[in-house]
Amino acid sequence: MAARLAEGTLRAYRDLALDEATELHSALHHWTLRWERPFLGWLEAGPTVWFSEKGYSPYSAGKKVSQIQAVLARRCAVIGEIQQHLWRANWQRGVAEWGMLGHGQGEWASVMLEHGDMTDAPGPSPQNQTGKKKRISMKIFNHSSFVGGNVSNSRGGQILVDEEALTRWSIDGIKVVRDQLYRAGIAGAQLPYYENWPNEVRHFNGDIVGPSNVEIDHPTWAKRGAKASSDNATSSIVINNLPGMADEVSSLLQSIELNLDQQRQRRLNKLRPQSNLRRNWYMFALGIPTAAYATYHVCKEHGGYFLLKEVLAKINEFCKEHISEPCFSIYQELFTRTGRIDVNDRKARIDTIESLKRMIRSWLDETFADMPEAEKIAMSNNMDISLIEELKEESIKHIYEINSVVRCSLIEMQFIKKELLNALVAMDELMGSNEINARLAAMTPAVILVIGIRKVFRFIFYALFKFGAPKQEIYASFRKTILDIERLLLMRDDPPPNPPSLSWGSTRHARSGSVEADDVENNQHSRQTLSAADLGMLLLHIHECRSILWESRRRFNNDVLRNVSEDLAEIAGERGPVSVRQQLQILSRMSRTYKFMKVDYSSMIG
Repeated sequence: MAARLAEGTLRAYRDLALDEATELHSALHHWTLRWERPFLGWLEAGPTVWFSEKGYSPYSAGKKVSQIQAVLARRCAVIGEIQQHLWRANWQRGVAEWGMLGHGQGEWASVMLEHGDMTDAPGPSPQNQTGKKKRISMKIFNHSSFVGGNVSNSRGGQILVDEEALTRWSIDGIKVVRDQLYRAGIAGAQLPYYENWPNEVRHFNGDIVGPSNVEIDHPTWAKRGAKASSDNATSSIVINNLPGMADEVSSLLQSIELNLDQQRQRRLNKLRPQSNLRRNWYMFALGIPTAAYATYHVCKEHGGYFLLKEVLAKINEFCKEHISEPCFSIYQELFTRTGRIDVNDRKARIDTIESLKRMIRSWLDETFADMPEAEKIAMSNNMDISLIEELKEESIKHIYEINSVVRCSLIEMQFIKKELLNALVAMDELMGSNEINARLAAMTPAVILVIGIRKVFRFIFYALFKFGAPKQEIYASFRKTILDIERLLLMRDDPPPNPPSLSWGSTRHARSGSVEADDVENNQHSRQTLSAADLGMLLLHIHECRSILWESRRRFNNDVLRNVSEDLAEIAGERGPVSVRQQLQILSRMSRTYKFMKVDYSSMIG
């Protein structure tokens, strides 16, 4: 429980510091761009700065860049030191190292106050079996009594925990937090429960604290005891007042929030860039007068009420033609029996055909009485008017046969009416088979208009408020952060040693041999792992990646979110110690695995 309290305090301090460092890093990008592009900085400053007493100075952006660099370097060092102490707990030992998710997550997360011990079911004891030999388990090979380093392999075994190591780590974790708070706070200020720590009491009482006192410094809620060993007796530390430790942790958490808020007021609030609305003042300065003039020009003749009435009428008509009627027609076509209403009267078409047949049959009976009956029936059923056309052509030559011409013309008109009705029926069938397509085509202008309005508003909102970034821009931002991580790791991956001192220069005797040997040893160590400041910068980039994943989680599917989060945890060392070379290999694996991390070069060419 004490280790959980210490871990929670360290993580709370680290996460709050990461939030502040993220804002500082964003401000650094902002002011660096304004330092590189002075005209952009001058434009965003606005008339209030242009015509002020001091005016606009392009060097102010460079000054803020330098200040942010210094503050951000200190914050990264603090984050790295806290993360290094979290690693010292060695949570990855034992069952935690077996799980795919590992440290503190997933199926292999450690359960508080549980050690996994199981009691065998009661059975006949060997001691109670009188007259029989005591049974001993058969062993062929001499197996180890532990699995994974801290799980007992005996019958009814359990997870073994080094309580003393966790206790020492917990006390050191509280020391690290208090040390960071003293460094970040006001000089001479006392932290809550300073009376629990002998070194702090001696400091505020004016006593000198020497190096020897650091080893014996432990809080009042912990005590030392004697732990006997085979050759000597070493002291152990036991936390005997857990509620007292919990009270101190609660007060420290409040102090963390207070001190970091004071840091923000002293540093971040002065270095934070202006709001988007303030920087985009020129868009409002141009857009509002333009919109006001356009409104006045439209409304000056008929007034605003007439304009509003006309706009609402046009919107109503557009919605009726392109939204409501097509949707109702599609619903009627798919889910009702009525379907589409025909334009043509099918009964009138049938009556017209029957009337035409009777007219042709009557004309044949009177004009061609000698024609066989079967031929007459066939011509009337087929509505063949070829003989009528020939007779009309001959009769029109003589004025005395005008009655025959009129009769033939009336039969032709009936035939034309029949053809027109047939054409209307064909059109009805064609429209019926393509009704849904036609209605969807009618809705196309409305869909295009809605998509266009949505894109325009998204563009305006993103330009002014940075809301609704497109998917490609989110992926590009994630790739850029990963690129920064890769650059950092590449520069720290097995760098060459510093060049030796000049044999003839003034610095040939300035550095002793022991110092150079220490530099070589430190260089050999730095080739494998990152320093505290570099580790803090790495965690800052990882925190930015996690923020992108969380804020834009709808742009990624669940498997990608889970796998990318796991990869980022591996790079941060939360799944076990990793070298710089291993971190670079993890980045290479991410670039090969995830599709959104691959750059679309076709979009870059144009």
